[in-house]
Amino acid sequence: MGRLRAQARRNLQTNDYRIRKWWVDKYKRPASDPLFLSRSWPEWQVEMFEDMLAQREVIVDRLAAGELETKGGLEALDSLNKILGDARVVDPLVDKWERELEAGRVPDLNEVGDV
Repeated sequence: MGRLRAQARRNLQTNDYRIRKWWVDKYKRPASDPLFLSRSWPEWQVEMFEDMLAQREVIVDRLAAGELETKGGLEALDSLNKILGDARVVDPLVDKWERELEAGRVPDLNEVGDV
């Protein structure tokens, strides 16, 4: 049991689990499918990252257009950024935007820099 648990931890640390889960969710087929096994991990990882980058663009566009609840949208961005290894969204500027929203003002989502 300990060996299996250790393997599961390694899978999580190396993104093996995330790639398999992404593939199963996207293609609705098991990870044992010959199609999945026919390509290398780097090929699947590139495709997974492409999907996540595209998803991030959609979230940013929907936030800017006011089509997405701000807190949930920023949390989704943080989650994607963490997986992609990019900077987290939650920072002083985001906190400023949240304060502006609470005050009834529309924040400038194009604003950059330290607050």
